[in-house]
Order: sequence, then C-alpha cells, then structure tokens
Amino acid sequence: MAERHRHEVIVIGAGLAGLAAACKLQAEGVDAQVLEAQERVGGRVHSMRQLGSNQEAGGTYIGAGYTRIIGVAERFGVELIDVTPMLAFFREQELVLGNEIIRQADWPDHPANLFNGDDRALMPWAYYRMLTVKENPLAQPADWLAPASARHDVSVYDWLKGLGFDDAVIKLAYGINVSFGEDAGDVSALLLFFRAAFSVAQRRLSPEGVAGYTAKNGVARIPEAMAAALDPPAQLQKVVVAITSEADDTTVHCADGSVYHAPQVVCSLPFGVLRHIKIEPPLRGLQAEAVNTLPAQAMTQVYLAHKSNFWEADGFSPSLFTDGVAGMVAAARNGTDPKEVTSFTAWTLGANATRLDALPPAAAGRLVIDAIEAIRPAAKGQLEFLGIQSWGTDPFAQGGWAYFKPGQIARFAAAMGARHGQIRFCGEHLGRASRGMEGAMESGERVAAEILAL
Repeated sequence: MAERHRHEVIVIGAGLAGLAAACKLQAEGVDAQVLEAQERVGGRVHSMRQLGSNQEAGGTYIGAGYTRIIGVAERFGVELIDVTPMLAFFREQELVLGNEIIRQADWPDHPANLFNGDDRALMPWAYYRMLTVKENPLAQPADWLAPASARHDVSVYDWLKGLGFDDAVIKLAYGINVSFGEDAGDVSALLLFFRAAFSVAQRRLSPEGVAGYTAKNGVARIPEAMAAALDPPAQLQKVVVAITSEADDTTVHCADGSVYHAPQVVCSLPFGVLRHIKIEPPLRGLQAEAVNTLPAQAMTQVYLAHKSNFWEADGFSPSLFTDGVAGMVAAARNGTDPKEVTSFTAWTLGANATRLDALPPAAAGRLVIDAIEAIRPAAKGQLEFLGIQSWGTDPFAQGGWAYFKPGQIARFAAAMGARHGQIRFCGEHLGRASRGMEGAMESGERVAAEILAL
C-alpha cells in the first residue's frame, strides 16, 4: 500500500518561498509539512562547499535593504558578514570586446564606445541600469503590476529605439552577458523598470555605507536554519508528480509512491518545474498559459582555481566582463583579507550558457578556460576547473530566475499566481513589490497569511 500522510497544509518546495510560508504557518500552530525533491533545502540558494571555500550559486549576496532575509537570519541565529569591502573590488573589472581587454579608465575615449556625451563614462554593464532609473515611469516597485503600466510592457529594444538609439548602441547597452533573456528584443522593459524601482527602494532601506551581506559559512545557512526550526521537519527527496485538488481535500502524489493529504497546498515551484506536474483539475486559461510559457534565465557558473596571481603579470584587474562564452569572470574574495583573490567564477548567461549546457562539465570548463586564456595570455596554464552549476539543466530549477518577454506581464500578471482550488502559488516569480530572494520571501509569507486568514 502507498505510504499516506495527513497534515493541515502541504508546502511543496523548500526554497526560500516555501520555507517562508512553512515557518509562518508553523509559528501560528499550523501543522505544515514541507516536501522537497532534492537532498538539500534552499532551492536556488546553494553554497557549494568545496576546497575550504563557499562557491555561491544562485543567491549570492544579500542586499543591505533585504529586510525579510536579514530579519530571518537574525531570528534563526545566522551570522551575517558585511561584504562591502569585497564588493568594491568587483567594480574594478575590465571590459572585454572580442579578445581586447579595455581598461575602465580607457573606455570613455575608446573607439568602441558608442555612447554620447557624459554617458561615455558609463560601462556597458551599467548603462541600461542607469537608463532604467533615469527614465523609470514607476513611482514604487509594486506599480509594475498596475493596469496603467501595461503600456510599458514592450521590448527593451523598442523602448531604447524610442529613446533614439540605433541598433549598434542597443547591442552595446543590452547585449553583453545580459541578466534577462538573450537580447534586447527578448525581455520586457517593464521588468527592468520594476528591477530599477526595487533597487532604488532598497537603497533607501540600506544602512549608510553598507552595500550588502553574505552569511558566515555560506548564504545557504539561512534556508538551512529555517528548515532546522521546522516541526515536522521537511521531507527530502520527495519528488511531487501529481496534485489533485477537491473541495475540502488536496492529495499530493510523490514519485516514491508516498501520498500526502491536506485541506490546503502551497506550491513554491518554478513554472518550468510545475509544468511537468499533473494537476487535477488542470490549470486553465491565462494561468495555464503562463505556467507553460513563462521563460527562465539560462545561467551557468564555472568555478575555477588559480595557481598564481597571473593578473599581476599583465597589469589588468583580476575580474573581466566579456562578450563571449566566459561571461563575467569574477574574482571571489572569500577569505579574511578582502584583497586576496581566493578563486574565480565565470558567470555565463543567455545563449552562451545554453552553449555550455550542451557540453559535458569538464568540456564546458575547458571551453571557458580557453576563452580566458585567449583574452589574457598571462592566464595560460594558471586556471584549474573546479566544478560547474547549470541552473538551466537543473530539473528542479529549470533556470536561474524567471523573466518576462514583451507583453507577458500585462497578459499574465493578474492570473498566473491565482489560487487554483485549494492550491496556492508562491516563488520569486510571484513577488509583487520585491525581487530575487526578497521576492521569494514576500510571496511565501503572503500565501501563508492567506491561509491563516481562513
């Protein structure tokens, strides 16, 4: 016979959203059981503890204004570390176009710089961020969901065209290892406005002089501490394959044959994962369309050790922001001395991440190292492949984070997170006024509050 369990609430997924919901429910005395498909909790917050150092994947740094994340860290005794001294070094990265390294100091007068006037001082990775703050039509982050904002749900390409930029400038401003989509035509400008408004709001909440935090022993310590406080504890390696919602009972079926019953279910899974779970009665209309079509960002991280301080030989910054398969090559500083480079992570996004994902891990690592060595010969023979994290090929993530194509916000926002029978949905993609880790927490707390209000 199938192993059967009954609780008041079943929470599917032990990422930050699911854990936030479970913690809030259990704090109010609700019997909430968390089911997690993987052998660990945290979802897309994952500290890869190897070689005595935390190689962060997914959620890396905690914004200084992330009041929910900071609050839960304090509540569960997770020590936070101010990373402002380390982050200062990331601003020193050099730009790479083709195989040419361009120092930031040389960029304003460089012939490849197509920006005009004072904007020539801005690096390409910062240019569109500046524009989305300067030209932002949103007064508050949550305004992105207002019906009046739907007119801004156009492609970044069309928005930049409307500002008078030609195709070459658009490619330079939004075409190098971009965080959302593959190019300026693939993502909604309204999403970038939301991101900019959230960043501005965060700065108002941040202590003066603090850029962000990490957690001692890795950011994953936060979801691990949340899970450790749960009673009943989260059940790991419970791959949900079907959910049946009836009038007063919901049944959750797992791949191992176990069955869980509860009047209420909280589902925190990314849509790319949810679309492979059988739901009865099935999702319909715009909600079903959103679950089946909302994209997620291809993101692959390649972790590298170094045998020498090769950057001292060529005189360039250790970190590079490239337009090739190496993506953003960031020098990590996870030791006690913020000046000491402890390792490197190549953050590759979009089409280049998809290219890496098609290769065996060692071959992907070799391709990235070859790309770096072609750019800076001083690195030849000095880098060693440690490991790789592909969020696009992770069956329980299906991408680094959700993004919206042009028109999808206006089309899906009102319907995609709606309650379906006794199933409620949360996750970073359903944050209303916050993004990233903070958005995941916001959405989990919101659905818990809805259940508690019943």
